[in-house]
Amino acid sequence: MVTSLFKALGVVDRITATIGTIFLFAIMIVVFGDVVMRYLFNSPFSWAYDLIALYLMAGVFFLVLSDAYAAHAHVNVDILQQRLPPFGIRLTEMITCAVGIAVFALIAWFGWQRAADSFRAGDVMAGAIPWPMWPSLALAPFGATLLALRLLATFIGNLLSLATGRDLVPLPASHVSGEGGTFE
Repeated sequence: MVTSLFKALGVVDRITATIGTIFLFAIMIVVFGDVVMRYLFNSPFSWAYDLIALYLMAGVFFLVLSDAYAAHAHVNVDILQQRLPPFGIRLTEMITCAVGIAVFALIAWFGWQRAADSFRAGDVMAGAIPWPMWPSLALAPFGATLLALRLLATFIGNLLSLATGRDLVPLPASHVSGEGGTFE
């Protein structure tokens, strides 16, 4: 059950991370094109800043949250964990997951409400192109929802690992160098 949940989340994470990567590439292309148009033809794109700021940057950040957590790419203060046995590490991971679930579930809840209100109201950005606001506003709760689900799966995996004595979720890697010492 836990394995299939992680596999399903992994598929969604790979898709959203790929979209985030495409957004990052699009930022590069738009900025390059804007610079060329500005300095060679004195006619920059009027829409470039709005597109990048409203959609692409939000997508780059929020679409990779869950995948980054799964890859242990988030900042992790684990000085205490390095000194704990596996049981203690699992408990601290569960506490971290519980707090994260609460925080990101709230972000998702209020974010989805705000995006839905924006959609119903037909909010658009004032500018050269009236970009609709709701897709941009939906990126944050979408990413927060995926991260909350990933944290919930990790919490359940750690709980079941404690209950069964099997490593259903691998423990996070410690900061131990090849010589056996810590980085401090």
